[in-house]
Amino acid sequence: MRLNKRLVELSLVTSRRKADEAIRAGEVTVNGQAAGLGTVVSEGDTIQLRGKSGVTRKPIYVALNKPVGYVCSHVAQGNSKTIFSLLPKSFAHLKIAGRLDEDSSGLVILSSDGNFVHQLTHPSNQKEKEYIVGLDKALQASDKKQLIHGVVIDGEKRTFLTITRITPTTFRVILTEGRNRQIRRMFEALGYTVIQLQRIRVGNYGLSTLPSGKHTVIQPEGVL
Repeated sequence: MRLNKRLVELSLVTSRRKADEAIRAGEVTVNGQAAGLGTVVSEGDTIQLRGKSGVTRKPIYVALNKPVGYVCSHVAQGNSKTIFSLLPKSFAHLKIAGRLDEDSSGLVILSSDGNFVHQLTHPSNQKEKEYIVGLDKALQASDKKQLIHGVVIDGEKRTFLTITRITPTTFRVILTEGRNRQIRRMFEALGYTVIQLQRIRVGNYGLSTLPSGKHTVIQPEGVL
């Protein structure tokens, strides 16, 4: 693997960017020799940062109940806070397994395990994502059928796996795609405005009773 990634795994730095800065400054050695940017290493190599050896960090798996008003990003966007402001600084390196837009709330899974994140997010794995959707007006039966049959967005057909009525304007939606703002755009294409969007499940992981703005460490299988 690349040296910058290994430095993060060894808890010597918090991000690959900081790893590259340390390598560029000549502060990193591999098997006693000064390392360069792009160096490839193995787990058996002795890696040190300013003479300090790290310890392999165990994979971390976290569930967060994201409130409205936060962005799923490592970098702040304008005046919007990132979800990492809700988490301990030691979680700053975690990868996001499926983002929610700023106006949406609910379950966000984060992990240091890249394979785990890939399994949850890659379209080929067909992981279900479940949402509670609030609309500005009652949904017509014909439009509900259209959402299952497919709505064309940017020249491609997008579908819901299921859509279940809770109230005339509130629905439980399940899909396996999860393209950028897909739910909002599908409803908008039929003349509706989404006024509430909360993700309550990703694969086998459910939001359960986790309070808004709080997080919990989870196991890599099962339900919260």
